[in-house]
Amino acid sequence: MNLPLVIGSLIVSLLLLWWLLSIIKASFKTAFLIVAVIFTIQVLTGVGPLQIFAKIEEWLGGSVGNLGKWLQNWGDKGKVNPDIKKQSAIWMLQIIAELL
Repeated sequence: MNLPLVIGSLIVSLLLLWWLLSIIKASFKTAFLIVAVIFTIQVLTGVGPLQIFAKIEEWLGGSVGNLGKWLQNWGDKGKVNPDIKKQSAIWMLQIIAELL
């Protein structure tokens, strides 16, 4: 085995692991901070999370709603056709083609 190669790969692996853990840690801190702020606002003023996010969407000019629509359209790609008869016929043809 080439010792410098092993040492170098271990160092790179540890740096990547440290980087990944720091990203995960920052994500959890941010999510916890958002939850704490929304909970505090709700307890002190009675304003709920739906009202807060509706106001944010209003400020952003509806781009949050457009993002949601885009994500829905993106998620619909590659889904199975809901017509069961048509889908079963396609599967049967695929099975027959594989058998031949």
